[in-house]
Amino acid sequence: MKKIVSLLLLLALLSGCSGAENETVGKVKDISAVEGIIRVVTDRTDADELFAEIEEKFIQLYPEVEDIIWESSSDYDTYIRTRMNTTDYGDVLFVPFSMKSNPSEYQNYFYKLGTVEELEEKYLDVTESDYNSIVYGLPVALNTLGIIYNERVFSEAGISEFPTSLEEMIEVSSRIKESTGSIPFYTNYTATLPVWAGAMTSYGGEQYKSEMLAAGTAFQEGQPIREIMDMFYELSSNALIEEDPITGSFGQAMKSVANGDVAMFMMGSQEVKAIQSMVEGDETISIAPFPVKFNGQSSIPVGAPAVIGINKNTTNLETSVAFLEFIISEQSGYAKDIAGLSPLKADMDKETKELFETSNIILTVPTETPETDEIYSLIANEVGVGRLTDVLQKTINMGLYPDQYETYEEYINDLEDLWAEAVMKYDN
Repeated sequence: MKKIVSLLLLLALLSGCSGAENETVGKVKDISAVEGIIRVVTDRTDADELFAEIEEKFIQLYPEVEDIIWESSSDYDTYIRTRMNTTDYGDVLFVPFSMKSNPSEYQNYFYKLGTVEELEEKYLDVTESDYNSIVYGLPVALNTLGIIYNERVFSEAGISEFPTSLEEMIEVSSRIKESTGSIPFYTNYTATLPVWAGAMTSYGGEQYKSEMLAAGTAFQEGQPIREIMDMFYELSSNALIEEDPITGSFGQAMKSVANGDVAMFMMGSQEVKAIQSMVEGDETISIAPFPVKFNGQSSIPVGAPAVIGINKNTTNLETSVAFLEFIISEQSGYAKDIAGLSPLKADMDKETKELFETSNIILTVPTETPETDEIYSLIANEVGVGRLTDVLQKTINMGLYPDQYETYEEYINDLEDLWAEAVMKYDN
């Protein structure tokens, strides 16, 4: 299987790099105030042992800390958004990804960690959860996003190169279905479609929002939203996805890729390690860039599998700040556990720094001005594509059940009309 060399190097670094020695965690304002008890809320329901190790290391650094109370939920976004109707949603918590569609909300729930300009001196990818140049959350780790696939299934189908265009993706998927009997692509309809928002920069670049606003269109051919929609429509209308995506699950998808019942699904590099651990035979699980080239090149999308912030209502701020700085450092071991990279620049070794400087690495979060983010969010929410999940689910349904919907072309035209109206309303 031919792979993109830069991606392989990055994956190797993500899963096995050891940063500079003797690096320390960030400094809090008053170390003597790092004490007492804090509550940490995460989306990890599988990490009790890891959390115990992190807690032990943290208390060794700050012996006045009495306890860390860990809480987790597998349906994290729904769970934490419900709790955020009160002031009791932990001291340190993962920022729900659903807030990306309305970033002005961050200031209502999260403590200000600093300005983008200040924090990007110390950390990578600080704009995952920012608003008006203020950062409200930092990556708990960095990983690559892409298409995870089973190498054996590809080999059995006689496929030696991963697709780099929609046409190739459909051709490869058709060959897999015809020659192996495996499901070519698993959509993760109810679980991970929201993660496709992180693919937008691979299709349109880190400034796709401003370029889309300048073009005055979001759904003509070649626009990033349209390209992703086209892929899902072609896959679903040609029966190249799971038969009933609504009843599927993320856990089911991982097991199916591990045993070869499914050839591909989209997620981050941390899942490669998890799926490989499920393999019972000689399967090899790998990850490739999205099947698209931007400006003639395949890109390596890098982003955060989770973003961590501090409840603005916390009564133990110094301990919360100290813990946030600790868990995102290499010293905690969290990033390594999910085959990721610490966002702390001081943790990067020379090889990793060189790779980031020389490879076509693109952030999964667009780097735009606050004004552009604001206008884009207003327009996207008005049209109903602020949550990419909604439009992708409908696109999949249209492909599977064409008699129950308008045609795909009619849907695209309706969205384009709505976008034009919203542009006139907000972008003047």
